[in-house]
Amino acid sequence: MGGRGRAVRAIARAVARSVPLVATLVLVGAACSKSSSSSSAVTTIFVQKFRYHGMPTTLKSGVHQFLFENRESLLITHEMIPVALPAGKTAQDIISEAKTKGPDSEHEWLHIGGDFGAADTGAGVVETLYLPPGTYAIACWQTGNLGGGEGDPHAARGMVFQFTVTS
Repeated sequence: MGGRGRAVRAIARAVARSVPLVATLVLVGAACSKSSSSSSAVTTIFVQKFRYHGMPTTLKSGVHQFLFENRESLLITHEMIPVALPAGKTAQDIISEAKTKGPDSEHEWLHIGGDFGAADTGAGVVETLYLPPGTYAIACWQTGNLGGGEGDPHAARGMVFQFTVTS
């Protein structure tokens, strides 16, 4: 079975253990997408003017590959951190906590599947995630300003997007 077989077995073991989310390497996702029973499309999400664009509000449970691009007009670093939202919490709660607690508020949210990592203007990052049913958000806790300097976390400026994963 090779690499693809090991990747599929690893995902199956994680799902069987009820792991909330499994991040896989892009190479594993690419290997899995070669299977005739699986076709994995890449969802492109980009940021402009401190807002995420292209992220669906609803996704089906399963393996998803995302390309995150920073399309700002001036130099700045953004990130796309996926987090699980506990029952009763919304994207507005992330924004409110980022406003009151600053960048440290990031640690109060359950990161899922690892971080996409930072992307400077003109760059992108690819990540493959297994998403079980639930409510999630993507957020940016970077603190840079367009053109230089530091400021509030981008999540405090509204750079948060909530989405739902269904079965």
